Amino acid sequence: MMEINIKKYSILFFILIFGQLSIAQELIKPLASNKKLIENKIPFKTYRALADTFDLDKYPFWDDFTGDSPYPKDTFWVDNYVFINNSLAFRPISVNTASFDGLDSLGIPYNPGVVNSKGKRADKLTSVCIDLSKYNQKDDSLYLSFFYQPAGLGEAPEEYDSLVLEFKADSVWNGSVWEKDKWVWIWSAAGSKVKLFEQVILPIKQYVYDTNLSANPIGNIFHNGFQFRFVNYGNLAGNMDLWHLDYVYLDKGRSWDDTYFKDMAIFEKPISLLQNYVSMPFDHFNNDKTYLRNKLEISARKLNKTPLNLIARCQIIDLVDGDILLTGADDKTIYGSDTTMPLVFTVRDDLQLNKIVSADTVELETTLSSNLIDDWKINDETKGIQGFYNYYAYDDGVPEFGYGVYPGKYGMVAYKFTVPENLPAGDSLRGVYIYFNLSDELIANAAFNIAVWNDGNYESTPIMFSTRVPGLDYINGNGYVLFYFDTGIGINSEFYIGWEQNSEFYMNVGLDMNYYQILGDSSPIQKNSNLFYYANSKWSSSSAKGALMIRPVISDKLERPVSIKEKQYLDLSYYPNPADQFIHIKGLEQSTYSFHLFDISGKEVYVSDVSGNSQVDISSVAEGFYLIQLIDEKKGLKYNSKILIR
Repeated sequence: MMEINIKKYSILFFILIFGQLSIAQELIKPLASNKKLIENKIPFKTYRALADTFDLDKYPFWDDFTGDSPYPKDTFWVDNYVFINNSLAFRPISVNTASFDGLDSLGIPYNPGVVNSKGKRADKLTSVCIDLSKYNQKDDSLYLSFFYQPAGLGEAPEEYDSLVLEFKADSVWNGSVWEKDKWVWIWSAAGSKVKLFEQVILPIKQYVYDTNLSANPIGNIFHNGFQFRFVNYGNLAGNMDLWHLDYVYLDKGRSWDDTYFKDMAIFEKPISLLQNYVSMPFDHFNNDKTYLRNKLEISARKLNKTPLNLIARCQIIDLVDGDILLTGADDKTIYGSDTTMPLVFTVRDDLQLNKIVSADTVELETTLSSNLIDDWKINDETKGIQGFYNYYAYDDGVPEFGYGVYPGKYGMVAYKFTVPENLPAGDSLRGVYIYFNLSDELIANAAFNIAVWNDGNYESTPIMFSTRVPGLDYINGNGYVLFYFDTGIGINSEFYIGWEQNSEFYMNVGLDMNYYQILGDSSPIQKNSNLFYYANSKWSSSSAKGALMIRPVISDKLERPVSIKEKQYLDLSYYPNPADQFIHIKGLEQSTYSFHLFDISGKEVYVSDVSGNSQVDISSVAEGFYLIQLIDEKKGLKYNSKILIR
């Protein structure tokens, strides 16, 4: 563990320079990188061979981007440029979306530092080859539909930015000759502020057809190598000018009004079981159950016209031994079309956590499923992890923006936290985690102080601890850095923690825009009432609408929190998903495990023993959505996952 002298420090890290300002002010800026993609380090994909063409007679081309990978599924897509995530879009159609920005597949800007690169070609999402040779111009049953949204919870694209759809034709006339395998503009949307997802449906046909060969006519698009792709145009300097894509559907037998689906989808992951916080020390929670939510709400969307009876179930599971701590259900009849609704489960007084004694290493898993008979079961379940660690956190661990006071010399930031009045004996403020976004310019020896106000008044004189950010750089600089104190600081039930800058630079601390879900708001319009800043000789309430990513550590000792998965659990993955003949399991140790497959009703349909990195033959299992349960009998551990079999 890194030792830090609290008496004397300096700071060294990269920042993004936004121009000299004469008056200090708080600044909220787009991210200069994508940490998750940087950590994956997946290279660019190459195009699949024509022999691997997609056959619409077997099943439709449908992808709502459900899954655990930050990259698109190679079942449907041939490149890795877009980011698959559940944090950047606002009220998506289902949990995950494909997000387009100015970052490449490795999470690095296409053109770093050039912030005025307006309307430049950036990300693309290209379909696999689709065999359309059996269709023709007169067949009006092939339609492509999708949902799109500008901005979401990220930076909005300007009017000169755009999202574009292109088709690949076998040839295009350029005025003198036919050029082979050319991409043709089909549809586009101009940049705007955030709005709800909007559906587009388009026929697959010869959009430009002229026997006189005028106006760049298209040759044949009904060939075995047909592809379509989405491209965004915007700023290439970072996570800027965002677009989000969801629920892409191409199939035969459709029409212009085929815009409803036999589907119910979960579109937001479960929020924290705690009121106001994502995490808090377990012994604090156990001594004061007022921090437990009265009800847990999970948002779902009905995508068809007809009334549906939905029975949703929620389970809260102790990951230590797999015990179910709470089961709830919400039975509703839903009317109307494209309807969203909260699924509500009572938590307070029903959830029994007293048997859990490992305060800093407890995680809870929340699952939700529906018995709705629909076409796509894969989006009917979602999971959330509830952690009880040695810190308090408002944020979910994923930044959407950067926050700071700039130019910032002698500027301060104060962040309010409320803790139980009677803390366990010996507990005190032991340190703080601060999330630094990766930036693209070096500032040497830019010192700052960690500031603590333990009297509940941020305008009073704080306790100062000079410190440094050690060795942050462009590649590895973003993430949480732990600053801890030689001795604990006694705190009241309401205290503030933040920083004071000793020179002019941009701190670039992470800002989580999903905070509105923790507050129980319907959208991120409410300013963070716990955040304050000092600039130009006065204190002001922050205009930020997200959660600043600062986490105070409160304990009787200081140690880095370690989750159960880090201690005991295997890091498992199942592929492909959707599966066909086999399910491959990655991450197993050289031991024997019991593999179980359950259908949506809970009936066990398959069981076998597996060991090592093996595969399971599921060719005899019917198509549908299934729950996988892998059991380690020796350790008494259970691992649950889900998979779609086609």
